[in-house]
Amino acid sequence: MKKVVLLPIAFLVLLAAFNFAPALAHTTLKHGDVQVEVGWGNEPALVGQLNTITLEVTKISDGKPIPNALAQADISVAKGAIVKPLDFLPQEESGLYAATILPTQTGQLSVMIKGTIGGQAFDDTAKIEDVEDTKPLEFPQTTGGDISQEAIKQLQSVITDLTQQVDEANIAAKEAKSAAESSAELKTAVDSAYLFGMIGIGVGVAGIAIGVTALSRKEKV
Repeated sequence: MKKVVLLPIAFLVLLAAFNFAPALAHTTLKHGDVQVEVGWGNEPALVGQLNTITLEVTKISDGKPIPNALAQADISVAKGAIVKPLDFLPQEESGLYAATILPTQTGQLSVMIKGTIGGQAFDDTAKIEDVEDTKPLEFPQTTGGDISQEAIKQLQSVITDLTQQVDEANIAAKEAKSAAESSAELKTAVDSAYLFGMIGIGVGVAGIAIGVTALSRKEKV
């Protein structure tokens, strides 16, 4: 009987020791009596998944939230040299603010805060948890040969454009060929007319020569 009792107790001790509740990896900034906790609204943050960056603003002395805390603060998110201003909106929970963001790359982002919060000057940067790839969480996992519907649409659009360009090029080639053939026909006609004209002139000259010769013979007689 003792073993039956001890096993559940040991199991509960393990649960308490390891605490299976997910820990939120937020960064805390403190200036004067103001504390700002910065982090993701949904963790882990995944690339290509809509998310929010949250700020929880409280007083250190009494732990109470500070309403309208970001009215005089400029807040941006940065990845390397790329910086984007964020528009934080108050949430239902007092002192909590959130800005919507769609991470497009894996890796760490930095939240830069400048201005005044709760009467305290801020010029600080908080590094938040890395954006992760979705591959480890996919099931069934996609293979390298899989193509999304969006990619298929884009490929079809490219093929359509190329087909249209090829058709236009064929039409232009046919017109150019037709123009060349017309030019060749015109050249042939001109050449023929010139040839016939020269023949006519030659015949005329020959006729004149024969007439002159005949008149000369008649005068001698």
